Amino acid sequence: MRKALGHAATELNEILTKTQGCITKLDANIDSGISGATVRIVTVVDESDIRPKCILWANEVGGSEATALNRAQEKINAQLAKLRGEVAGFYLKFITPPIPKRTYATLLVAVNEEVPEKVVKLSSVERRERLAAIFRLLGNEPRAINLAKIAKVFSVSRDTIYKDLHELGIER
Repeated sequence: MRKALGHAATELNEILTKTQGCITKLDANIDSGISGATVRIVTVVDESDIRPKCILWANEVGGSEATALNRAQEKINAQLAKLRGEVAGFYLKFITPPIPKRTYATLLVAVNEEVPEKVVKLSSVERRERLAAIFRLLGNEPRAINLAKIAKVFSVSRDTIYKDLHELGIER
């Protein structure tokens, strides 16, 4: 199960980093059996709000549903503590195989990270790092952003943004 979850979440997170927008809904279907596990994760993305986003997951075992859920929550909360953002949705499933006294809690959480409204007093290096991150989120497509709005957010001129792009090796 963990291998299937890890693979599905990694694949979806790679797609989400290249997709413009924020997650508005998460749904999943998880099955396990003797032959292995099947994991299907579906997200709905609102393209009008551009934010970094990701799927977190945990699959923990316990002697009861409560114990397994506590362990899964602890793992997810540790990951959430490293992010600044909001939970956009979650999926929880308990699986109790025929082995006595074992229950697995599978928890998936969709997270939209915060993006500051105003970014002021950044050094040119910090500003370029943020610009590079923006372009990675947009699939390295420079035409995907409005340079005038970016300049306004960073409180610099459009010429400064063009120079930053040139320094990053991005031509527009």
